[in-house]
Amino acid sequence: MTDFSKHEDVPPRDTAPPVPPQGQAQGPLAVPQPPYQPPAPPPPPYGYAHGPLPYPPPPVRPPTTPAMWAHLGALLTLVAGSSVCCIGWALAWVAPLIVHSQQQNKHDPFIRHHAAQGINYGITTAIVGLLAVAGYVGGLVGLAAYDDGGPGWLPAVGFGLLALAVLHLLAGLVLCIVGSTKANTGQWWSYPKFFALPFVRG
Repeated sequence: MTDFSKHEDVPPRDTAPPVPPQGQAQGPLAVPQPPYQPPAPPPPPYGYAHGPLPYPPPPVRPPTTPAMWAHLGALLTLVAGSSVCCIGWALAWVAPLIVHSQQQNKHDPFIRHHAAQGINYGITTAIVGLLAVAGYVGGLVGLAAYDDGGPGWLPAVGFGLLALAVLHLLAGLVLCIVGSTKANTGQWWSYPKFFALPFVRG
């Protein structure tokens, strides 16, 4: 019986041929693997890249809520105050003044502009309200004087002044709504001079 364990070309039974590393070819055509390269870092966030950006930055939207309340506050004060205690027309400037005087709004030109417009509208409305009261009182006094033989033009002037003041107040309500809408959409807007005399500048 032949003992094959003595032949040199027969490997021992407890050994195995070496296994090449995974992913490498065997033999003389094996290509050396390149050294390990770490993955590329993610792109920097928008606004931190060097050089020109691939797209323009988004437009900056001005703060619209305080500017809107500069008009809406005057409107609510005028309507609610006049319906409850009949002096809302004299206090329409209070809410815009609060917006104008707040510390976080003092350096914002958009808010200051709309707040100044609201203040001017409120002061003008107070003046027109005083004229309405004067026209009403003058009309009553003119009627009493007319009954005693006084001139007929006196009550006409008084009630005519009252009618003009009421029309001014009603048109101002509409302009308050327009101003609130313009401010809420980020638009620069001013009252007509006849409805907001320039007492305060933004």
